[in-house]
Amino acid sequence: MQILGIIAEYNPFHNGHLYHLRKAKEASGADYCIAIMSGNFLQRGEPAFLNKWTRTLMALNAGIDVIIEMPFVFASQDARGFANAGIHILDSLGIVNHVAFGCENSQMDILNSLADVLRTEPDFYKKILIEGIKKGNNFPKIREIALCKYYEKYGEKYNKYGIEKIIEVLQKPNNILALEYLISLKNKNSTIMPIPIKRIGSNYLQDTLGGHYSSATAIRKKIIRNFSYNKNTSIKGLKNTLPDFSYNIIKDEFKKGFNPVTLSSFEQAIFSQLRRLTTDEIKMIHGVQEGLENRIKEAANSATDIETLIKIIKSKRYTQTRIQRVLIHSLFFLTHQEIELFNNKGPLYCRVLGMTKNGKIILKKLKKYSELPIIIKLKNFIKQNRENDNEIIQKMLGYDILSTDIYVLGYNFGTARIAKQDFTKNVLILNN
Repeated sequence: MQILGIIAEYNPFHNGHLYHLRKAKEASGADYCIAIMSGNFLQRGEPAFLNKWTRTLMALNAGIDVIIEMPFVFASQDARGFANAGIHILDSLGIVNHVAFGCENSQMDILNSLADVLRTEPDFYKKILIEGIKKGNNFPKIREIALCKYYEKYGEKYNKYGIEKIIEVLQKPNNILALEYLISLKNKNSTIMPIPIKRIGSNYLQDTLGGHYSSATAIRKKIIRNFSYNKNTSIKGLKNTLPDFSYNIIKDEFKKGFNPVTLSSFEQAIFSQLRRLTTDEIKMIHGVQEGLENRIKEAANSATDIETLIKIIKSKRYTQTRIQRVLIHSLFFLTHQEIELFNNKGPLYCRVLGMTKNGKIILKKLKKYSELPIIIKLKNFIKQNRENDNEIIQKMLGYDILSTDIYVLGYNFGTARIAKQDFTKNVLILNN
């Protein structure tokens, strides 16, 4: 039995995701597929456009057999934290043979070589890296410069690609995640085989529709521009960019009165938190360093909307995505100390959000082979861990529950905003 693993956000599930899934199944010869999916807040420091149960339903309809939620404290981290958590879960399941990931450049030799340098940090590379950090550039740019100088000096066997190719690889967002997946697999000495799938269609960050294979960014922006309650105009013009099941699921969500959730949905909550916290407290938030707390506090006092807030804080060193992650972490008061604790432990459970009929077969194997406990009934699991006095698991899971409680406040009608939905929503089971 061959089992494929995928780490994803599916925000929302579009034609490019379906292409990736089909190509991955074809390349791996997989009989079954497990996806580790972010919950209600994502790696780029923003809420999911659609809640985790809606996105789970899309993924199940696409042919993924089991959906496992990536805990909030990892799903909202940078590429390294996100990738480490995803690989940690897949490796801990004990039954996954392959992991597939999308990337703009799918040559495994160059990806492996870059991953090895990033993982081992040779002295020459590290020296250039430290010099760059002192000059105050943002970390992705510093790393790109250090890698290019390293390959100019030591990368003779990659002359067939040239430095231009190295730069091209490093400037693509999916390639960065691909490298982090490879680093994590190597660090764990995992037997899971990586399968890079070359992206097709629009660029990951392209914000205008590009036909059949449009980016998730463009699809979200189009829906936000069109959004109107109880009308189909919200997804008008998107039928060609989404599988039929995704299109219909989104249409049904909006008909029920659910609105797309964005960072602006939490604008007042974020401002309230930042204005309440002292600079010393802001300094404790994960992602805040080198005096950034002062810049954040000043911006929170002078800005009046989230876009202006980000624009004021943003600098050569601090990218928009990094600032967005800080804002999300500030909303939860998620600290450096807590993230360090969680990262040292790694994910401590696997919460199943949904499964297909075939997924029930996988679930039996997971219960037998997984090193991590499998959560089906959240209430029962929490009770058991209280009895065992497992404080770290309770804390990690507490953030998942809180993330949903805060996320639903982004909805614009009463019943959708009720708390503790993690206890009232059952595991989705698709019997098709």
